[in-house]
Amino acid sequence: MLSHRWEKNEPLFQLVVHIAVYDLDQSPTHDKLQRFCRIVRDAGYNWAWSDTCCINKSDPFQLQEALVAMFKWYRGSALMIVFLRGICSSSQRGALARSIWNTRGWTLQEYIASKVIHFYTEDWTPYLNLELPNHKESPEIIWEMKRATGVSAQQLMELRPGLSSIREKLRLASTRQTTEVEDAAYSLLGIFSVTGISPVYGQDEHPLGHLLARVLTGSGDVSILAW
Repeated sequence: MLSHRWEKNEPLFQLVVHIAVYDLDQSPTHDKLQRFCRIVRDAGYNWAWSDTCCINKSDPFQLQEALVAMFKWYRGSALMIVFLRGICSSSQRGALARSIWNTRGWTLQEYIASKVIHFYTEDWTPYLNLELPNHKESPEIIWEMKRATGVSAQQLMELRPGLSSIREKLRLASTRQTTEVEDAAYSLLGIFSVTGISPVYGQDEHPLGHLLARVLTGSGDVSILAW
């Protein structure tokens, strides 16, 4: 599975369903998808998944299912590939902690959920030339993620879907940004295992409030409002 920051002109479901990935016109975002697929194939896997083109976002039912299930999907994936746009192969330790990827709302749950991760620079070389089978276990990555989140690796690993560690999850989410206002709430659906909230963009004025109401009702813990 791919973890990245969305960019302009990403290849969407409606495009990729009609054409082979490797036949896409040349562009930075098409190259990103193609290189990701090659890396997955070379790693010995038969399937690759990217949120840009593997979810039909024009289907509200499929979109809702995907938003809620995203955490479980990443948790169950054999490998997550992180693409670090803006970080070159010569970057030094600390670049990951300062990266755009580490500021985004959706990438928080992707990192927490995934068990095996490989980080790649924008020219598709392993970040810091790491050769470990799981970069998530690298001392360098652990140090940078602690620097970026203010939370130890052990604490991050202990976060689970559901209504545990609510205040910690909300604090972490509050340091992240989303392009769409609604995604500040929708990117947390899987982390809190919240259902019954239909993703609606441009119409719901208080999606985060609705999410917090569900979490409060489910947990009964009014102290979460002080996060």
